[in-house]
This record gives sequence, structure tokens and C-alpha cells, in this order.
Amino acid sequence: MNLIWVMPAEGCDMNEIATPATTGADVFGKIESSGIEAIPASERHGRPRELAFLWAGAFVNYASLFTASLLTTYYGLGVWDGLAATALGTVAAAVVLGLLSNTGPRSGQPQIVFTRGIFGLRGSYLGAALTLFLAVGWFAVDCVIAAQAGAQLVGAGGNRLVTFGFVLLVAAVSVAVAVYGHQTIKVLETYGAIVFAVLSAALFLFLAPQFHWGQGPTASGADYPGALVLGFMTCFALVASWYPFASDYSRYLPAASSTRAVTWWPVVGVTLPMLLLGLFGLLLPTIDAKLAAGQGVLAVISSHAPAWVAIPFFLFVVAGEVWANYLDVYTAGLVSLAMGIRLQRWQTALGCGILGTALAAYAVLVSDFHLAYEDFLILTYLWAPAWAAVVLLSFFVFEGRARPAAGLVAWLAGTAASLLFVNYQNLFGNVLVKTSFFNDGLVGTLHGADLSGLVSILVAAAVYLVARRLRLS
Repeated sequence: MNLIWVMPAEGCDMNEIATPATTGADVFGKIESSGIEAIPASERHGRPRELAFLWAGAFVNYASLFTASLLTTYYGLGVWDGLAATALGTVAAAVVLGLLSNTGPRSGQPQIVFTRGIFGLRGSYLGAALTLFLAVGWFAVDCVIAAQAGAQLVGAGGNRLVTFGFVLLVAAVSVAVAVYGHQTIKVLETYGAIVFAVLSAALFLFLAPQFHWGQGPTASGADYPGALVLGFMTCFALVASWYPFASDYSRYLPAASSTRAVTWWPVVGVTLPMLLLGLFGLLLPTIDAKLAAGQGVLAVISSHAPAWVAIPFFLFVVAGEVWANYLDVYTAGLVSLAMGIRLQRWQTALGCGILGTALAAYAVLVSDFHLAYEDFLILTYLWAPAWAAVVLLSFFVFEGRARPAAGLVAWLAGTAASLLFVNYQNLFGNVLVKTSFFNDGLVGTLHGADLSGLVSILVAAAVYLVARRLRLS
């Protein structure tokens, strides 16, 4: 008999925690009935290498390409130094994601439910609320990206009303499929990622002669290190935004799964598509920098690629973002249940889908999407790395022995410290005309580099270790 490792949560009844899921039925095409209960040993299945395909499915989409394109379009990096920043930021963040994934096989619980034993029941609600924001925010981002691709497909790129119509269509399909659950998501992610990768490779080969492979950075002097750090941060934040989702998709693995395998397969699944699609994204603006800055790299593809390869690519940009939304809506439903919202998971998924659609509509009809997207990533970067540092130390170093007060203090301290290093001019530049911030001098000294996420990790880890030594309960 395999035992499921569960940490006691502050204010939780141990009998409630130990209650197994009764009819999980994790089968393709069938609505999953498991909620936030621990998955019992009898329903565990699969191998760690499946995580590589699942996470590859989450990153083999236009969002990865678009994120990397920001480095050459807006940050002033060249192709190869941009790729180095992409690789370093991605790998650093993916290792943390892989380590977090180990909490799934060990406990059988969704990520936020698992953290009840680290931050306490009430403390976990804060993480749940922030994770809900992430899930809804990513749903909105994916809907906008898919809608922009759809608008390009019908020759209406830049038309906000047409794009909004596609937002509604993509949102409806995403919510409809997400209610089916884990196994359906895994199958669709895997095979969808393969098709999208093939189409991306074909498009890359046709555009390759037009790329300026040796384009160097436009940032220079003391501003250049700041641009490198900003590029690293953006790619790190893209992966870090998935931290609170990690064990949601590893909890069906057997409890005896190899720690090394559970850690490294997600790293492989995240890093390979980010490097390949990242290089594509870095090179696309070199074809037509003005068009990329004004309308985005989808417009570059539409203008410079033959229709017979561009059209299938746009179709699968739409499909790929829908697949990514499966993960967003699925986790949003689990997190809502963890917050005590007494609805069935499919009902909470529907509600979160509606909220995400509202945010997507704002991004399409009112805001500048690329700036709104940068803001979203930076907001993620403020709290998720510090949260992850505390979770990993508790899990690997202190073997799950709970100290909720220590965990909360460390997490909040790391997040508070990060606020000193945020580039607020970059964050709010799209809504405020001319505003000064308390840390302008510091950020100016750093030439715009945003070190907030890195600082949050170091401070949270240091405070947590000290608090544990002081036996802060």
C-alpha cells in the first residue's frame, strides 16, 4: 500500500485531509470528478517523463514566441544576447518549477492545498487569491493572443471589434473543454504541441532567408546590463507565473516517483520550446522592426510569409492558446474550491472564464496589449518567487514540519523587499503620463534593471531560515 504524504494544515481536520477522492475517473473525454482532495494511491498513474510533454504543451505556443520578441523589439537586445537572456531566465525558473512539482506525487494534492501545511489554512487563502489572479490573467492573455491571430487570419489585423469577437469565441471553447480535467488536458496538450511545433518549424524555414541573424543590440553603455537583466526577468517571470500550478499536474503520479525525474522532465519540457520559439521570436522583428513595434510580430508573419504556410500557423496559434487556457481554467477551478467557494469545479471554471474574458476585452478594446502583458509578468514576479522559496525550503529542508507563522513572515518579507526594486516607470508607463516614484534613484542607478524577483527569493529564503532557527511557530 502506498501512503500519501500530507502535511497537517492549521485549522484543518485531519480526517478531512485524509479523505481520498472517491471517483476521480481521470480518463480522456470524461469529466474529472476529483476536486481538491488528495488523489488516492489506487488512482495514481503515469511516469514523470509525461510532465515534459504536458509542460511543453503549455509553452509550445505563441506566448513563448511573443515574450522573446519583446527583447529585440522593445528592450534593445540583439539576437544572440537576447537568446542568452532567454535561456538563462527560462532555465533558472524552470528548475524551481520542477522542484515544486515534487509536492504533487508526495501529497496527491493541488499546489495551493498543499501549502496549507506551510502557511496555515488562512495564510494559504492569500496564495489562493493571487493564484486565481494568475489563472484569470493568463486566461485573458491567451484569449487576446488567439484573438489577434484570428483577426490576422481573416485579414482584419488591428481591427479591435473583430479581435473582440474572436476573444469571445476562444473563451467559450476554452471553458467548454477545461471542465473535462487532467487527462483530457494532458492528451490535447501533447498532440497539439506536436502539430504546432511542426508548423512553426515550417514557417521558420520559409522566413529564415529574411532574418538578420547577426543583428546586435541597440542598447549600449551602462544601459546594456539593465536591458539584459530586464530580458532575463521577463523570461523568468513567464515561467514563474506557473509556480502555483506545479503540483496540479503532477499529483496523479505515483508517490514513489523519482525526485530527480519529477524535477528535470518539467525543465526539459519548458526549456526546449522556449529556446526554439524564443529564437524565432527574437529573429522576427529583424525582418521589419517598425511593423513589429507598431502591430506585433503576427503582422510581420502576415506580411512576409506565404499564405499557404502562414494560414495554418495562425490557426494553430489560436488552437495553442486554447490549449494553454485549459491549464488556466482548470487550476482556477481548483483554487476557487481551495478558497472555500462551495461550487462544483466546472462552475468555478466557468466563473473564472467569464472574469478572464472581461480582462481580455479590456486589453483588446482599451489598452496597449504588449504593455499590459509586461505589467502582468512583473506583477507575477513580485510574489511568486518568494512564495516558491518558502515552499521549497519547507518541503526539502524541513521535510514538511509546519511553521505557518515563519512561512508567512518570510513570504511577506520577500515580497515587501521586492517592492523596492520594481521599475514602476516601466510598469505604469502605459497609464500614467509623468509620475515620479520613491525608488526612481535606485532604478536609475540600475539603468532600468528590475531586480525585484531575485531580491524576493533571497530575502524570503534568508528570513525563513532565521525564523525556523528561532522556532517561530
